[in-house]
Amino acid sequence: MLPEASRPADQPAKDFVYHYVKQLIVDLVLPPGHIVTEMDIAKVTGLSRTPVREAFLRLDAERLLQLLPRRGALVTEVTARQIRELSTTRLVLEQYAVREIVERNLDVSGVLLPLIDKQRALLADRAGYPEVIACDREFHTSIIRAVGNTELTELYCSMGDRQQRTGVVAFSVQPGRAEMAVEHHQRLADALGRGDLADAQAALREHLDRNVWDLERFLP
Repeated sequence: MLPEASRPADQPAKDFVYHYVKQLIVDLVLPPGHIVTEMDIAKVTGLSRTPVREAFLRLDAERLLQLLPRRGALVTEVTARQIRELSTTRLVLEQYAVREIVERNLDVSGVLLPLIDKQRALLADRAGYPEVIACDREFHTSIIRAVGNTELTELYCSMGDRQQRTGVVAFSVQPGRAEMAVEHHQRLADALGRGDLADAQAALREHLDRNVWDLERFLP
């Protein structure tokens, strides 16, 4: 059963339904391999099928859906390769940011430590993985944002939807991964607080590179 949603009066129908369906996909409410129809979405949003069709076309172009003639649309799979490639790209960008933070002696503890506390609290309260991953994303984005490079921040944030979706999948299929991520965050934040570049970069590699390979046995 999909959650019902109402379009704000000031938002075009095609934009509303696009963001609605995308959020369902990246949070795995619509899981990989699921088939969804225009009528399914029209019913829970109270919209006609025309804006839904336009939304499906946009999501197909973004490779989140695969249109199926006369059947609806298939939510695309998340593969181990996709997660590896995304993690490799993030590692390049975040290693640069970490080096800038240490070399310029930027203080990020006041931003990172509260996010670690929040993530621990979410896990203790058994919050859903979408909410935990959203906090995880904010932690990493804060590292990028601290550098003050607008282009870098925009480039990093452009991966946000994929980061959310692949993160939820990774946490879902690999027991203990969410708890392990918090410990990696703590090590990284502590290293940055000490100005220890080598340990900060090692923590990032552990978090974004080495443990990704463990997912091979869980994902296609």
